[in-house]
Amino acid sequence: QNGLIVACYQGYVDIVIALAQCPHLDVNWQDNEGNTALITAAQAGHITITNYLLNYFPGLDIEKRNVFGFTALMKSAMQGRTECVKALMLAGANVHMTDPSRGLTSWEWACYTGRSESAFIMQKLMDRPCPEQFCDQYKPEWPKMKELLAKAAEPKSCLQRISDCMRAAVSFRSFYGPEEDGVLDHMVKVTTSLSSPFIALSCRTVCPGSPPSVGKRRLAVQEILRKQRAEEIRSQDKDHFSSYEKLFQNSKVTLIPKKKDRRASLQPVSLAVSQANTVATRKASLLPLHLLRRSSVRPGFVIPKVRISKAPPPTFQPEKVRRRSSAKDDPYLQIPKWRYKELKEDRKKAEEQEKKKAAEAQKQRQVSPARCRT
Repeated sequence: QNGLIVACYQGYVDIVIALAQCPHLDVNWQDNEGNTALITAAQAGHITITNYLLNYFPGLDIEKRNVFGFTALMKSAMQGRTECVKALMLAGANVHMTDPSRGLTSWEWACYTGRSESAFIMQKLMDRPCPEQFCDQYKPEWPKMKELLAKAAEPKSCLQRISDCMRAAVSFRSFYGPEEDGVLDHMVKVTTSLSSPFIALSCRTVCPGSPPSVGKRRLAVQEILRKQRAEEIRSQDKDHFSSYEKLFQNSKVTLIPKKKDRRASLQPVSLAVSQANTVATRKASLLPLHLLRRSSVRPGFVIPKVRISKAPPPTFQPEKVRRRSSAKDDPYLQIPKWRYKELKEDRKKAEEQEKKKAAEAQKQRQVSPARCRT
């Protein structure tokens, strides 16, 4: 396991965010069982870490399998992690992929393991795969409003009025769930759409023309920004080329790209790619500011200042272990003694003491007649 897998398993969000700045980290690294960081976070139910991995780790493989052939979507569906299932499906995880052992999809695994809520949410997302309110072309008008207003404005007959009065008088009050495409669904769409004041004031969408959808791979934020920068540079090059064409209408012009200068500070400001690279290297550094040192040859790059010194001689002296006199003071574990063995040893000691007493008494008897003879 690497540090990212351990942080995803334990749920350490701050460590995952810090490791996102490390340029040499392999996001798709697998442990002994083949689990990646995404599989570990999804099956543990850490939704914040799962969303961060999907949004801020470029090159993440969602369809990576472990040793048993399970993907992150299958593992989260088995464990009943509904929020992780939603995030993975809207990030473009393949819903129809099966495992090699039983040939079941993620939805079938959720049904097989008894995760009814996960199976219901997956089925609902597959029925309506694209949330259209996340697109900039979404219209906040309720489509059923015109039909309901036209129906209410129509003149009613006498029988319809009598039936409405009977229903109003006899109908029982009972709880009904929200209808599909009803008022509550429309209110949710309006409040979560891009044109709503809640979303427009709190965040800025990176790609409003491409909303998330089930089965469509969603790029990371770095990949989207890189794509936008490339399009901006292409548009700038087109403008330069058109200006050259206007100046030299009767001549053939071929634009040759300039070679990169040795100094990063001498490069023109219009080249956004070089600035992005220098910013990326500065952001990728996890060292504190007092350890950073700038190069005089290439001032755009930050070189860490590392001092290497010889280790001092060891000052540790081990304490001399004093031998204890009795076994009772010994802190280590002793061999257990059984009760019958202790009784047996006590009997042997009592017999030895009796034998000693008998031997001493016999010696005293032998000594007493000799004294009498003298």
